[in-house]
Amino acid sequence: MKFSTLFKIEKNLQLDKRTLVTLRWIAIIGQLIAVNIVYYVLKLDFPVIESHVIILIGVITNFYLQFRIKEIQIKDLISFKFLTYDLFQLSILLYFTGGISNPFSILLIIPAIVSSTLLNNLTTTLLSILTLICLFLLTIFHYPLPGIHENEFTFPAYYLFGFFISIIIGLVFLSYFGIRFSGESKKRSEAVTKLEQIIAKEYELE
Repeated sequence: MKFSTLFKIEKNLQLDKRTLVTLRWIAIIGQLIAVNIVYYVLKLDFPVIESHVIILIGVITNFYLQFRIKEIQIKDLISFKFLTYDLFQLSILLYFTGGISNPFSILLIIPAIVSSTLLNNLTTTLLSILTLICLFLLTIFHYPLPGIHENEFTFPAYYLFGFFISIIIGLVFLSYFGIRFSGESKKRSEAVTKLEQIIAKEYELE
């Protein structure tokens, strides 16, 4: 495989709006459940008001996507904008809840994985770079993980950077897998279409 093919840009790739809306609702509901369990059930202190405001903005953007965007198939650029927002939204939420040490930080790779499967390689590359930047910043800048001070425990710097590296490896692996899987699926679909066309022509000749 030539390295240049990894970054081949394919045109007119689109993402089904219903798929993106559903994925975003799953993420928003998950965030709400996690934030409220940690604060109200586990009684751990963190900026809960700011966290709810961030999630509320996510709810508003998803209603906008669901009801204001009329296209059933969303163009690559629009999909990129929403996935980039989702990346930044989760990054800000993680900033208030422990940064890279938060177990949910692994979810930062989801926008890039979605892109690798359904959108073009340039979009995936850009989202991967943005994810890398967000992960790096969250390794250095973040509020303490909720409950960490109560137990008088802090994470060593080498642990945080080790976690940072492990997430990057997962990002690269899954993104590459998504790109290859998407490409192979498209080739199989094109092959089936050509076969159907050949069969149809043979029937016409008969």
